[in-house]
Amino acid sequence: MPGTNIYLMYVSSRAQGYMSRLVLRVTSQTPPVDLVAVHVQVFVEGVESHQLLVPQPNLTYTFLWNRLNAYNQKVYGLATVISTFNSYTAQIHSQLI
Repeated sequence: MPGTNIYLMYVSSRAQGYMSRLVLRVTSQTPPVDLVAVHVQVFVEGVESHQLLVPQPNLTYTFLWNRLNAYNQKVYGLATVISTFNSYTAQIHSQLI
């Protein structure tokens, strides 16, 4: 506050409802033409998230985490996140007659 020794410090990560955000780039600018689906899995502090996405160029996935672990306990500090991507391509089967 001007003219005083008092300072206001605001930290949004302590606000109620704050969620940590992780933005993952899932596909490149030119994904394979036979790509039919992308399965994104995110694991953080025992919490799992699975999402099946329709492929498109420069596809991103945003994971929001409420900073609770698998036991519904608040997690403070840094957390390890593991993310995996599985791509599913079209398979052409032909029969020999």
